[in-house]
Amino acid sequence: MKVLVGFFRKEIIALLRDPVLMIAILIMPVVQMVLLSGAITFQADNLRLVMRHTPNDTIMETIYRNAVGSGFFVPVADKYTNPVDAVQSGAADVAIVAPDGGFTRALVRGDGQLQILIDSMNILKAHSIEAYLRGIITKTLSDVSGDNLQNPLGFNVRILFNPQLNTKFFMVPSMVAILVFLALLILISVSITKEKETGTMETLISAPISKYHIVFGKVIPYVVVSFVVMLGIVVAGMLLFHVPFVGSQFMFLLSFLVFCVPACGVGVWLSTYTHTQQQAMLGLIIVAFLSLMLSGAIISTENMPVVLRWISYINPLSHYSFLVRNIMLKGPDWGYFVRHASAMCGVGGVIWLIALKRFKTTL
Repeated sequence: MKVLVGFFRKEIIALLRDPVLMIAILIMPVVQMVLLSGAITFQADNLRLVMRHTPNDTIMETIYRNAVGSGFFVPVADKYTNPVDAVQSGAADVAIVAPDGGFTRALVRGDGQLQILIDSMNILKAHSIEAYLRGIITKTLSDVSGDNLQNPLGFNVRILFNPQLNTKFFMVPSMVAILVFLALLILISVSITKEKETGTMETLISAPISKYHIVFGKVIPYVVVSFVVMLGIVVAGMLLFHVPFVGSQFMFLLSFLVFCVPACGVGVWLSTYTHTQQQAMLGLIIVAFLSLMLSGAIISTENMPVVLRWISYINPLSHYSFLVRNIMLKGPDWGYFVRHASAMCGVGGVIWLIALKRFKTTL
């Protein structure tokens, strides 16, 4: 019994002497619970809506006001000639197109039909959009007519980019982004921390090389390894699950290289706080888990509280997962790429400045 008590005291004292481990074990779970309880929701809100109709079409204007007033939809400026382009560019989640001559006149003729174009990048969101709009439009027409709508109403729903609503089309691109991020984070941070733990970092520091040689000598090989990992995931997804690849392969490669800027910076930055591989793995779990949950790779970020939504905007994994998914399934234009690539480069530059400043070359 005394032996067990001795070991117990030894481990508790060792834990108390390790502030990084203490924070990881005692404080971070509480922080994660608070953040993720507010972040994780499967309700679709803030859905971006574009409405295309003729002027003075009173019923369409009423439908639009009711949709926005429901709290599920937010208005988006219709600056595109073709409503499909609004959804293609990512500016809108759904577009409603009235028939030529106006929806009000079509109802009077008895052939009212609306075309609903839905972006299916997120399967849960696509299902919610159709259900919300059917309910809002049916109720609006019932209120306008004063009865249960005698004239026939038809919905021509087009699910764009994933007509079968195949969950694998959503998950495979998400897993590409997630696994590339994890590979870079684990390989870089653990590799640098291992040098500290085994004492070989002292040999590297004493050599006539700068800290930039040490850091980039550690980073570049693992970028190549992560690139191979990414190719393997993409090829497996295309062969096994028949996930399409409709975008530019060159844009896809550039997206990976741009994402390596912030992802590698996070790995180096994390290694400056850890001295053992155990600490590195705990730090990885914390950083990777929070980055994943606030990235939109699996759970939509539009429904999160405003504070968490802003965090997701500066999360590099958010921008990379959007790029991978859109390049594989949509084929976006270069303007979309530049918008997300600029965000990743900006955040990555800040992370690298902090990481290199903290990286010590003295014993």
